[in-house]
Amino acid sequence: MRPALLLAALFLVLTFLLHFLTSLWGSHLGYGFFRDEFYFLVCGRHLALGYVDQPPLVALQARLAEMLFGLTPTGVRIFSFLAAGVTIALTGILTWQLGGRRSAQFLAMTALLATPVLLGTGNYLSMNSFEPVFWMGALLVVLRIADGSASPRAWLIFGLLTGLGIENKDSTIFFLIALFVGLLFSPQRRILWSRYCAAGVAVLILLALPNFWWQYTHQFPTYQFLSTVSHSSKNIKYPPLAFLYEQVKVLLYTTAPLWIGGLGWLIFSRAARPWRFAGYTYLVFLGLMMLMHGKDYYLAPIDPILFAAGSVAFSRLTRRDWPLLAYGVNFIVDLCLFTGPIVLTVLPPSSYNSYSAPFNPKSTNFETYTGPLPEILSDRFGWQQMVEGFATRFNALPPDIRTQTAIFCGNYGEAGAVTVLGPKYGLPPAISGHQNFYYWGYQGFTGESVLTLGRDARDYTDKYAEVVDLGPFDSPWTMDHEHLRYFWLRHRKAPYPQAWTTLKKWD
Repeated sequence: MRPALLLAALFLVLTFLLHFLTSLWGSHLGYGFFRDEFYFLVCGRHLALGYVDQPPLVALQARLAEMLFGLTPTGVRIFSFLAAGVTIALTGILTWQLGGRRSAQFLAMTALLATPVLLGTGNYLSMNSFEPVFWMGALLVVLRIADGSASPRAWLIFGLLTGLGIENKDSTIFFLIALFVGLLFSPQRRILWSRYCAAGVAVLILLALPNFWWQYTHQFPTYQFLSTVSHSSKNIKYPPLAFLYEQVKVLLYTTAPLWIGGLGWLIFSRAARPWRFAGYTYLVFLGLMMLMHGKDYYLAPIDPILFAAGSVAFSRLTRRDWPLLAYGVNFIVDLCLFTGPIVLTVLPPSSYNSYSAPFNPKSTNFETYTGPLPEILSDRFGWQQMVEGFATRFNALPPDIRTQTAIFCGNYGEAGAVTVLGPKYGLPPAISGHQNFYYWGYQGFTGESVLTLGRDARDYTDKYAEVVDLGPFDSPWTMDHEHLRYFWLRHRKAPYPQAWTTLKKWD
C-alpha cells in the first residue's frame, strides 16, 4: 500500500499548490473574495450550531482560516485547497482499493483534477470542497469492510466521517440514503447486520444532533429555505436527459469514457462484485437529484468513485502502463489549456472571454443569474468598490445623522462585504433580512436613516417618507444583477422593531 499512498500524497501536494498559487496570482489580477466567502466569514464571527442555509462546519472553517491565515482571499481558502488535494488523493486510494495499479491511480487522479466542477468548487471557501472528502472517505471504509480488508470496527470511522459530513452539508443525508439502498440491492447487504454498523450509525447521529437541535429550536429554517428555493425561478431545472448532458459537460467531455465506463464496470463486471453496491449507490443518488431538480454540481462529491473504477477497468484491458499514462497526460494538457484557464483565476478578466469563447463556459449554469464572466469568477469582482461607495456616502452625512444610519443590504453577498470590508472605512456592520442576517437582527437601528442599494426609488416610497438617489454603483466585471444605485432612505414609516419579521428573505 505504501507506493499507492506516496503517489496519492504527491497529488495532494500538487493539487494544493495549484489552487494556492493560482489564488495568489488571481489576487494580483484583481480577483477578490467570492460572494459566499463574505457570508461564511460573517457566520464564522457568529458561531452557532446551525444557520438558515447550512450546517455549522463551513462557518467554523472560515473562522479558523481567518484566525490562522488572515483576512485575505487566499488565506481564508487554505482549508478548502487542502480538501481539494485530499479529494484527489482519496481518488487514488480508491483506485488502489479496487485493484488498480499505480498507472491506474495516475489516470484517475489526473482525470479528476482536470474536471471543471471539482476544480472550481475546490478553489474557494465553501461546503463543496469538503463534501467529497467526507463522502469518499466514508465510501472507502465501506468498500474495505465489504471486501474483508477492514474489520467491522471500521464502521465507527464511517460514523465519524458521515456525521461530520452532515455537519458540513445537509446533502450528505441523501448520499447516505443512496448508499443504504445500494447496499440493500447488492450481495454486500450482509455487512449492514452488525453491531459495529449500529455503533457507527449511533456515532453519526450523535454528531448530527447539534445541528438538528438548532433546526428544531428555530422551526426548521433550512426546510423553509429549501422549500422557497424549490418554488422559485432562481435555479435552472433540467429535465433528466439535459441533466445527464450537464454531467458530461461539468466533468469534461474527454473524461466521459472513463467515468461512464467505471459505472458500467461496477455494475456489470464480475471482478467488481465485492463493490457492486458503489455503482448502485451512484444510480440511486443520480435518481434522487433528478427527481429533486438538483444543481448540476450536486453529483460531484460522488463522482470520484466512478473515475477510480473507470481507471481500474481500463487497466484490466492492458498489462502495459503506457496507455494509461498517455491518457493521463492528455488530462494534464486539458488542465493546462482548458479547465485551468477557464475555471481558475489565471486569466485577466479583459482576456477571459476571447480565450474561452471556443469553449462557451457560460453555457453551464445552475442559476438564472448572468454576468460578463461565469458566476464563479464574476462574483469575485466589485465588492471593494461597492463598499467604498457606501463609505463615501456614509462619511458625507452629518455626524449626528451618521450615528443613527444603518446600511441595509438586499442579499448576503452585499451585507457580508460591508460587514467584512467596511470597518476600515468606519462603516457599521450591515443589516439584512437575507438568510442568517435575519436572525442577527436590526442591531439597534430603527430605520430613521438608511443607506442601501436598489434599482428604483419607487421601490421604497411606500416604506419611507423620503428617498434620495445618491448615484449608481457600477463595476465592469460584477454580476449583472449587482448594477444598482445607492439610496438614502429617511424616516421609515414602520420602524424596524415593528416590521423586522416582514423583511425575512430566505431564497
